[in-house]
Amino acid sequence: MGFNCDTIVCGSLCCRNCAVLTEEEALTLIRNAKKEYGLELELKKYFRKAKGDNGLYYAVKMIKGECIFLNREKRCRVYRCRPKLCELYPVIDVDAVDERCPDIMKNKFSQEMLDALKKRYADEIDDRIRNEHTFRFI
Repeated sequence: MGFNCDTIVCGSLCCRNCAVLTEEEALTLIRNAKKEYGLELELKKYFRKAKGDNGLYYAVKMIKGECIFLNREKRCRVYRCRPKLCELYPVIDVDAVDERCPDIMKNKFSQEMLDALKKRYADEIDDRIRNEHTFRFI
């Protein structure tokens, strides 16, 4: 499913959500970013530990309300290996979308596209993360 949005319109709104990953997902992103982009990422430098009711996770660090992986041009430096939560945006839960997304407001997503993204969210996001209600940074 390929949908290209214009992040200039919204100022990369999708990159203002703090993606939370399992440790395995964070380590996979680090490995893939090295292979794909030659980036040397460190878990402690790019992620914050977050505790939920179901476990310990790693949240992508935010700088001034934006993802640490955004470059000066507001483009993702790890786009081809970005977290699933980023890839599935504007879907933010099994039954929810981010209504602030300009493409949602302009009805640029067909219901079929949104349904497919919601199904992927249900199928691909780790059960523990999907079932968390609150994360506490530690």
